[in-house]
Amino acid sequence: MYHHPALIDLSSLLIKNKDRYEAHDNAKPIIKQLCQDRDFLHETLRGCLKDPSLLQNANQLMIPLINSGDIIISINFFCPIKGGAENITHDNIHHHGWRLLTTGVMSGNGYETINFIRRSHENRVGKFVKLEIQEAFRHVSGEPRFINSNQAHVVFHNQSLSSTLAVWSADSIIATQSIKRHLEQFPKIRKLAVQAIHKIGLNETLKLNPIHGTYYHPEGGSIVQTENYSKPFDGSREEILGCWFKFFEQVNFTDPDYWEELKQKAPPEAISLINKLVSNEPIPDVGIIGNPRRYFSKNQILQAVGYSDKNNTI
Repeated sequence: MYHHPALIDLSSLLIKNKDRYEAHDNAKPIIKQLCQDRDFLHETLRGCLKDPSLLQNANQLMIPLINSGDIIISINFFCPIKGGAENITHDNIHHHGWRLLTTGVMSGNGYETINFIRRSHENRVGKFVKLEIQEAFRHVSGEPRFINSNQAHVVFHNQSLSSTLAVWSADSIIATQSIKRHLEQFPKIRKLAVQAIHKIGLNETLKLNPIHGTYYHPEGGSIVQTENYSKPFDGSREEILGCWFKFFEQVNFTDPDYWEELKQKAPPEAISLINKLVSNEPIPDVGIIGNPRRYFSKNQILQAVGYSDKNNTI
């Protein structure tokens, strides 16, 4: 898979610094600059799309750029729900285990989100999770935002598409992730090894990120842990590609010669979108139908955590 030199440098900055918090802080101005650099973005997209499977297998609201051990860099999309419902969750409340996340807005007007106090999801009374709000805000273009490890958060669907450059790493150096990085040329072996470690219960000892107990939702006026949650695909290929191509339109990735050549290997669902892109015909910003298991309103969450909006700030 193609990796832009700027992304290789960014991942190296994270890998080489033993203080991962400092590394993320140092990465913020780089991420800010990359979010505004259309030459970088266009070159990155050309490199990624050389692999025809990227469009053919599109089923998530993200384009992977780097996945190496604990380092993940991607373009993430935040879109409307078809029908225009407002203040509905993009996914369940969740945290990323030991991963740190720094993210900057690349296109669109950002998204609404709530960050909870770190590890407040560990506060339990019976089956109820006593989450506490740290801040609620709209993540917009400008300064990148940081989410700590084991910090629950939730994002809400937009009325129009936005995109971010998202950069993850572990919050400390983890030996198993270095091993995974060395095995990235052998993805099947790496996947089998990870599955085996989880199966025999050594995931905590070897510091693999948790795969259970990371999702939460409002239920009956309280927050509870979401059980048996296997994150579904974000939508059909037609829906996902609609979001991807709306993004391509937003960032002026519209070179007709490039797309006419790429069309020869594109999946059927992409052909009409390519035709719209090269002819400057607006691509509908309709988003996805989504999965009802991930539909919760902002009010449900605020009521469940006992938030009193005295200042009308959320």
